[in-house]
Amino acid sequence: MQKARVFFSNRTFLEYLLLAFISALAYLLFVTKFGYYYDDWYLMYAAGAKGASVFLDIFSVDRPMRTFVMSPAYLLFGGDPVLFNLSAWGFRVLSAWFFYWGLSLLWAHKQKVAWLTALLYLIYPGFLSQLNGIDYQSQMVSLAVMMLSLVLTIYAYQTQKMPLRLVLFVLLALLTTFYLGLVEYFVGMEVFKAAVLVALVSRAETNWSPRSRKSFLWVMYSGLTSLPFLVWRLFFFESERGATDVNVKLGDVLSNPFVYALQWMINLLKDLVDVVLLAWVVPLQRLSVGLTIQQWLLGGVVAGLILVLVWQMLKGEENSLNLRTSFDWRMEAIWLGGVMLVFGLLPVILVGRYVDFKSFSRYALAPSIGAVLLWQAGLSYISVTWLRKFVLAFLIGISLLTHYANGLVKARETELTRNFWWQVGWRAPGIDPRATLITRYAVAAEEDYFTWGPANLIYYPDSNHEQYTEPVLYAMILNEDTIEKIIAREPQEYSNRRSIRTYPNPRNILILTQPTPDSCVQVIDLARLELSSFEDARVREVAPYSEADQISLTDEFRTPPFIPFGVEPQHGWCYYYQKASFSRQAGEWDEVLRLGEEAISLGYFAKDQIEWMPFLQAYALSGNSTRLDEIASFMTSDLPALKQACLTLTEMMLPPGIDAEVQDSICVD
Repeated sequence: MQKARVFFSNRTFLEYLLLAFISALAYLLFVTKFGYYYDDWYLMYAAGAKGASVFLDIFSVDRPMRTFVMSPAYLLFGGDPVLFNLSAWGFRVLSAWFFYWGLSLLWAHKQKVAWLTALLYLIYPGFLSQLNGIDYQSQMVSLAVMMLSLVLTIYAYQTQKMPLRLVLFVLLALLTTFYLGLVEYFVGMEVFKAAVLVALVSRAETNWSPRSRKSFLWVMYSGLTSLPFLVWRLFFFESERGATDVNVKLGDVLSNPFVYALQWMINLLKDLVDVVLLAWVVPLQRLSVGLTIQQWLLGGVVAGLILVLVWQMLKGEENSLNLRTSFDWRMEAIWLGGVMLVFGLLPVILVGRYVDFKSFSRYALAPSIGAVLLWQAGLSYISVTWLRKFVLAFLIGISLLTHYANGLVKARETELTRNFWWQVGWRAPGIDPRATLITRYAVAAEEDYFTWGPANLIYYPDSNHEQYTEPVLYAMILNEDTIEKIIAREPQEYSNRRSIRTYPNPRNILILTQPTPDSCVQVIDLARLELSSFEDARVREVAPYSEADQISLTDEFRTPPFIPFGVEPQHGWCYYYQKASFSRQAGEWDEVLRLGEEAISLGYFAKDQIEWMPFLQAYALSGNSTRLDEIASFMTSDLPALKQACLTLTEMMLPPGIDAEVQDSICVD
């Protein structure tokens, strides 16, 4: 036991190991349940269709350096989101290790401060895209290299050997070009490194003149390491993407500089509040909706365990914050934190972006370095020990609960997405090439590739063209613009997004919708229009244009690939509904009857009453009045669905006597 205590108090390997362990509990509890999110769909489809070299075409429009990350990563991991997430976590931990190393060099007598600051940075709650390990692989690599460049910058200052400084200069130039080539809006770190050098010079020089001269020389040393990237980016590289094109943004600003300057100032103040304060409030508040008491208890246990580990790690160092040094580390932390906050946010704000914890939390990542430095300095000014511990526990606890809730939400998103597309696979053995899909379900399709990506991975994983990436199935986003195009019967469009070419056709749509999380996936068919009472108004507008005959009835059913769709869900009500809907479309009414009897015998029932329609029609055609009455009793809770059933059945050629039964049990006022 005594040896364990001695080892626990030594700040060596254990400090780094504990950072990794804490972050694993924060980010990896649900890692096996994570799938594809957002841009992952087109990235992994393109790589599967064309191989790892496709990333050169994809990223050539704005960040070609990312090819050097994504191509090797795809060769190593394939399309496995679990491996990508583990790799992204590893690079995030590596960045925290380098950050801790750099702070330890900067504040050699403040190891507790350095370690806690690195911990707060590692579990900062305002960055929520850590679990998007495929698309954010490059950001995590950039972050690790960026922090390594900070360590080497401090070493360059501390060494007295000019040859070593020269070697470090060349190495820093290469590393800086690489990490900024991956994520150019991390450029604020270059100002931060210069500020660190000024702080180091200020300690050594008390007179204003030598301090100014040496500070200038060291700032120049640091600045020249970023010069290769800046020259390439500003004068040689031409971005094809407006959001990252410097010339386009500069032209916009010059057209109305005063308006832009005012807007920048407002956005900067707002983002400062978001990054420093609201990051510990807003994300958890948004993510916690729908969490059960049991889930909260588990999250609390995990957070409690980590807090115990942190307290044990820091045991016996209550007075270290007040340890006297030859410089005021707290003022340095405030100075450096302020610099990183402002210059970490400015590159984002200047191109019209902002921190948003729902969609743009990535812009809080670099400024988080400044935020945790300010928090650590602020904690040191709290003289009451219990209060200081309480605030620190609050920061750590909220951070952990935020990432825990984020993991649950992401796992749930993956489950909903996989379930949706498995149902599509059960329903449609094939979909005609060139069909344009429109989807609506719990995970909003914010981009067209959220739909055509998974659809093509199931039905057409190979590109439709030899020279470039072209999906076979296309998609459109369900919004007002799409609705107008569909109703106006506008012609086929052409889209080239990151070298991936699609041709969505508003005249050739197929709608796949899941009105509620309890509903099954429903194929909208203009020839047999059945709409759930819970259906979105936008779907209702374009429903009369959805052509279900684009589902091929003669193809073999396809099994969605394990990556990324996971194992096949349990065959519950929705399985029987999908198979019955397919059999109805194929005219196989006996099979619909068989499926209906099997589903009812197993105790499965529709939660969305419109889903009784295939079975209701089959029982009516077979003359089974008992089942008609039974289903009608279920549907009385949903009068709009019952009215649709009445309309459908009265238009069918039914056996003698069933017409009257339909009128009595289905067509009720």
